Amino acid sequence: MKIDCLSKIKSTATKKHKGIVNIANYILSSPEGVVNFTISELASNAKTSIASVSRFCNRLGYKNYRDFLIGLAASLSKNSAPVSDYFYENDKPPEIIKKVFEMNKHVLTETEGILNPLDITTIAKKILNAKRVFLIGVGGSGYVSKFGTIRFSSLGINAVAIIDPYEGTMALESSIAKDVIIGISHTGRSSSVINLLRIARQKKMYVVGITNYVDSALTRLADINLFTAFRERRINAAVSSTAVSQLCLLDCLYFVIAHYQGTKFKNTIRKIEQNAEKYLRQ
Repeated sequence: MKIDCLSKIKSTATKKHKGIVNIANYILSSPEGVVNFTISELASNAKTSIASVSRFCNRLGYKNYRDFLIGLAASLSKNSAPVSDYFYENDKPPEIIKKVFEMNKHVLTETEGILNPLDITTIAKKILNAKRVFLIGVGGSGYVSKFGTIRFSSLGINAVAIIDPYEGTMALESSIAKDVIIGISHTGRSSSVINLLRIARQKKMYVVGITNYVDSALTRLADINLFTAFRERRINAAVSSTAVSQLCLLDCLYFVIAHYQGTKFKNTIRKIEQNAEKYLRQ
């Protein structure tokens, strides 16, 4: 999967590595200016060393600073100007509404841009062959896991949402190697999610990660990862927009699984609609 430079920077900027965060945030604040910097100019402006910038470029997968600049220039040429995720006191309701929609459209577009369809296909097939599918998340990601459970259950899949660490430990006690577990965490560092994924690894379950950061504890535990792409500035905006892209990734899995089910899916949906008409729309 070829991920563009800006998306790599956004995903790798984790609070766990202060030096990387400083470099990444500086580049993201003015990428058009950085593309004309020498390595010493970037190091000086980001208040770091040339060696740190060099390591940063290597971490993104570039051989040297020159290759990084080429990648950044290519990324800028294909990406539109970033949408503001700041809300100001003087903003009027129409402006706030516009920002919300633009912010969510932007994160969905960027998430689609780094998504590998083969990863969705691989996960969908694993879910189809699984005895059970566990979706784990806390906070906002917990609501996303509940959504995924409802979607997968409508396909006849035995799906379980886990939003409580203790309940999760108990639920995983009876899991088997053929089960699939999907860990959902914006930062990829939620201790509750990470601890449950470690249990899943011990039981040799198939582990899927959904996160915003390439370099995180979650991605290292997962067999396969799906990434959202959001330039995190303020946590409320990040959580809100990331949830939208997390939901979209689960919907991608839902419809690909439905595609593979074929006639079975159509029959299931028809029965659901009949029951809905009978019991819910009187």
